[in-house]
Amino acid sequence: MSPLRVAVVTGRIGDLAPPAAGAALGRGFAETAQVAVVPVAAGGPDLAAAVAALWDAEVVVDGPAWLVRRPGRVLLGVQQPAAPDWAPRASTTDVGEWVAASVRPGEDVVLDLTGVTAHDGGAGLLAAAGASLGDRDLIGLVDPDEAELPATGIGGGLARRAFAARLDVAELLAADAERSAWARELGDGLDTAPGGGAAGGSGLAILASGGRLVSPTQFCHSEAGLARTLRAADLVVTGCTELSALDRGGPVVTAVARWSEEAERPCLLVTTGAGLARRELRTLGIEAAHLLPSPTVTTDALAGIARRIAGGWVTGSGGARLD
Repeated sequence: MSPLRVAVVTGRIGDLAPPAAGAALGRGFAETAQVAVVPVAAGGPDLAAAVAALWDAEVVVDGPAWLVRRPGRVLLGVQQPAAPDWAPRASTTDVGEWVAASVRPGEDVVLDLTGVTAHDGGAGLLAAAGASLGDRDLIGLVDPDEAELPATGIGGGLARRAFAARLDVAELLAADAERSAWARELGDGLDTAPGGGAAGGSGLAILASGGRLVSPTQFCHSEAGLARTLRAADLVVTGCTELSALDRGGPVVTAVARWSEEAERPCLLVTTGAGLARRELRTLGIEAAHLLPSPTVTTDALAGIARRIAGGWVTGSGGARLD
């Protein structure tokens, strides 16, 4: 009988960032199984930590801004201050200034837009860093539920913000017409292009600069070569702090469950809280949930639960090695 092959693909669990949470689970499985640990995150500092682990690099932090660099490529992000749903004076200039100050000649750019709270259509970003974004491979990372969101129209990103703020319809129509003109100025068809409305319209800046938009989880998947790892695994293990039928464990758990289903591999979840019934879990793509004994998550607790999972799992013989 071959050893169990486990792919630990997790985001944050409690106070443990993705690399630490994954390493703790991996330590518990490694006593009896082959293990691959892949940290994944949905944006922000957790994404910086996850990508730094995947790239074997360091996170550089400057106040609300951060970056991770490897030869020929840089990942940048800025966490803007909280803003109301409708904040016409808020700008992405600070994001652009961070990009302009950080990007090196010939370096490909990955820009995390999940921390953007302004909805200026990327105008400030382009004004400050337009020259730094063109003529290079450019990726904008946006929330997955905004990846198809157009910039304008009744179903667009600007309208979504206006409706949430209960903005007067006349004011919304005027703002939408102005955004449409701005988007068309940037390029033909950008006013209705999928993703242009993401991150307060900052998706327009990426598309206008010849870039593409993906979700942070999918970026981690690609950087880790995760499709191959999942096909070689017998079991996929992910984790989150809390789980409910409404949030599905968050973007990371949702993504990992989908990837596991595509690879036809069972997905187990480690979490705190009361959990869900098995029938409910299976509607989320999760085979079973293993609950931590305390809401305070420790590395020892994660390693311990991994040992128990490994001890109760039986696998067949043969198969590819898990890298």
